[in-house]
Amino acid sequence: MGLQRRLGRRACSSSAQRGTAAVEFALVSVVLIPILFGILQYGLYFNSSLNADQGVRETARMAVVQRSSAGCSTTGWAAISCTAEDMVGGAPADTYVKVAAPDGWKKGNSLLVCVLVKSGSAFGMLPMPNDGFVRSNLRMSIEQADPAPTGSGSSETLPSGQDWSWCS
Repeated sequence: MGLQRRLGRRACSSSAQRGTAAVEFALVSVVLIPILFGILQYGLYFNSSLNADQGVRETARMAVVQRSSAGCSTTGWAAISCTAEDMVGGAPADTYVKVAAPDGWKKGNSLLVCVLVKSGSAFGMLPMPNDGFVRSNLRMSIEQADPAPTGSGSSETLPSGQDWSWCS
């Protein structure tokens, strides 16, 4: 008889607590789900940042020795811009490129490559730095002067609210 009482009490007490797990999950999920999406959103933002940095570095390295990406059929500044878009292409985002040789295209002068990438983090749960735009720029010394691209550089039109003032 003592054993039946113990089993009966356990069955009674577990049925009284049946909905508590669901209520606890509902209370905890209000905090955990935004944190999870925030981690994902900033992870995508940092991924775009790393892709932009790597793309700018590779573009500058290829451009100073007069090479361009295999997917680019253009020449001159357009080829450098195309290479930058290809190199940053791993980011699920819009890419804007500015390339320039402020002192002219001569061996030893610097090549400036700037990229502005709109991060693909579209969750919209958290405010992102610079409205979700990632900036990256790099200067590198020109190693091969011939053939020199005509003009002093090229830049793409940016979306409203953005400018190239940081690219110098």
